[in-house]
Amino acid sequence: MRKLSEQELEQVKKAISAKELTSAEILLEIYDHYVSHLEHFEEEEFEEELFELEEKFNYAYCHALQAKFIKATKKEIFNLQWSIFKTYFTWPRFAATIAFLVFLLSFWDTIDNRSKAISLLLPLAFTVLLTGWIYHKSYTKVTKIKKTILSNKRIESSYLSTIMIQLSLFTSSFNLLILVPKILDIPNFMESIFFLLVSFSLFIIYTSYSLTLFEAWKIKSKTALI
Repeated sequence: MRKLSEQELEQVKKAISAKELTSAEILLEIYDHYVSHLEHFEEEEFEEELFELEEKFNYAYCHALQAKFIKATKKEIFNLQWSIFKTYFTWPRFAATIAFLVFLLSFWDTIDNRSKAISLLLPLAFTVLLTGWIYHKSYTKVTKIKKTILSNKRIESSYLSTIMIQLSLFTSSFNLLILVPKILDIPNFMESIFFLLVSFSLFIIYTSYSLTLFEAWKIKSKTALI
């Protein structure tokens, strides 16, 4: 096995960059595959082997790999967060979870609507700050890949994209809580039992999501680009 020359590495980078991929994980995987494969051949065989790699890892094939991986990351993050959430209802966490829910429900009924809205913002703000931190850590990791593979496309972790989409859905749900009653012209919605139930449910969802996202990130950050 030999080390590729700078000129050969440049050829590999240009070939991969031309595929216009945006997933940092897929780019890194293809680059590592190219390099490790080509290192098994002599210099005079380089062009032929690179051509064969390009035939296999063509534009369409690489984008199909990317689409499949992005879909897999969405499922993986969701399943990981769901498995973490379920641990809150296993012993001994179960007792603490039930105690927290009972306390929160009794407390929620006693505070005014302004306080309910502020309480909803607390886990939402934590999630935004956590997502910002994940973005920063991911950006730092991906920057190294950008320097390796010079691409004109925006490159980012597919895991980060999944988390950013989830964040937009959660912030939208808070806006819906405010806008829907106004659009439907529901009188005294803020004073109704429905607001109590909806706001309480959203608080539980926001809190659960922020905690499971934090734990999922701690797990995935050891191996993924987030």
